[in-house]
Amino acid sequence: MDERYESSVCQTTSSIDNAWEGILKDLSGLIPSSILMSVLSQLKPISIENGSITLGVPNSFTRELIESSYLEPIRHAASSVLKREVSVSLVILPQSETQNPAEIDEKNDQFVTKPYLESNNEGKGGKVIAEIPQIKKYTFENFVVGDSNKFAYNASLMVSEMPGRNYNPLFIYGGTGLGKTHLLYAIKDYAEKLHPNIKVRYVRTSEFIDEFVVTITLKRDKATFDKKYINNKIVLFDDIQALSGTDATQTKFFDIFNVLYGSDSHIVLSSDRPPRDMAQLSDRIQSRFEGGLIIDIKPPDLETRLAILRMRARAESIDIPDDVLVFIASMVKDNIRTLEGHMNIVVAYARLYGLKIDLPMAQEVLKDQFAEQNPSKSATVELIQSVVSNYYRLPVADLTGQSRSRSLVYGRQIAMYLSRELTNETLISIGSQFGGRDHSTVLHSCHKVESLLRSSRDTLKEVSELTNTVNRSICGG
Repeated sequence: MDERYESSVCQTTSSIDNAWEGILKDLSGLIPSSILMSVLSQLKPISIENGSITLGVPNSFTRELIESSYLEPIRHAASSVLKREVSVSLVILPQSETQNPAEIDEKNDQFVTKPYLESNNEGKGGKVIAEIPQIKKYTFENFVVGDSNKFAYNASLMVSEMPGRNYNPLFIYGGTGLGKTHLLYAIKDYAEKLHPNIKVRYVRTSEFIDEFVVTITLKRDKATFDKKYINNKIVLFDDIQALSGTDATQTKFFDIFNVLYGSDSHIVLSSDRPPRDMAQLSDRIQSRFEGGLIIDIKPPDLETRLAILRMRARAESIDIPDDVLVFIASMVKDNIRTLEGHMNIVVAYARLYGLKIDLPMAQEVLKDQFAEQNPSKSATVELIQSVVSNYYRLPVADLTGQSRSRSLVYGRQIAMYLSRELTNETLISIGSQFGGRDHSTVLHSCHKVESLLRSSRDTLKEVSELTNTVNRSICGG
């Protein structure tokens, strides 16, 4: 049983339940009712204390889904109801409390699910996804490499193969959800496979701090604490920015860092910012960090985002049409966790309601999610016509004209498809901006392109590149 859950069971009272009811009521104005009923209804309030509300979830899948898409709305609603700023913690309830279709392999800290089951229940679209097959996350095999992360990937691979040799320490930084933690776990996984006797330790920096504070407060043996870290060939510190502002902990970290470095152990650090931007970080630690290799992971481009979704769908044996993946990948640009989370929402919705996954269904399920992203910035039909015109070297006047030449018809259909996918315009409005065409013509063009996306790699590549160009134009990039 989760220790946090065990220690707080006795604190569950009617007041907690009443507060949770108020939070759910607030959430009804922020989250679609279908998601509220199907996903958030699985949450169980455990405790409210010390500015934090703890909620129980039935499994890892649900926890990932909520963390990727709904944690901030829950926190906002909880703060409103409780009339103070609170944080939200999610704990997996033991199986005795709830049916648990997904489990955490604590030894490897990897997400593992039960075998795939094909449901006998059939919804509107036939087969229903009942369970997701086994998938081990956070390995190099499951890391999708693109231009934005290739350098970090290769450096991480090198650490696994030859720890202590070059680029020590390795400092990887970038925004939330870009794969930093994935790379740290992948280093551990691969190094242990290559070198069976190697000792590798992964630790979240916040846990390192907490453990050290407990050691000092309870006057435990400091040597035991030190050995936990210095007796390793590779030590991986995740979210090292948490080290800022804690003088005593920085001193201890500095001492451990020097011992590791002096013994040719490899130190790998991840952060959401470079060392120079870590407030209150001591000069001597900053200097140590900057003495190694510092690598920036940037948000993935559209092609990489599509590859990530395809790999996840393939690994989990989920049948998702390419046009749905293009839709999700074009809307989520800077966070892989959110990207996968949105796919999880679509899969969960299909599984819960027995629906076949298709583009209209995905658009309906995710419309409120995407409405909150950059509402003041959106593509226009005019912009899309200009981008398509430049890409295919076709005059805009011809795209909107009456010519039926093969190249023009194809370019026009692509432009109409993108106009429907990337703007809020109706089919009638789009048709009027393409030479006064009927809405049925626009719909036919969209269906034609959707068919090509499933059968033609060239079309998929072109649509991906065009979508990326439109998105960059919106953002001024």
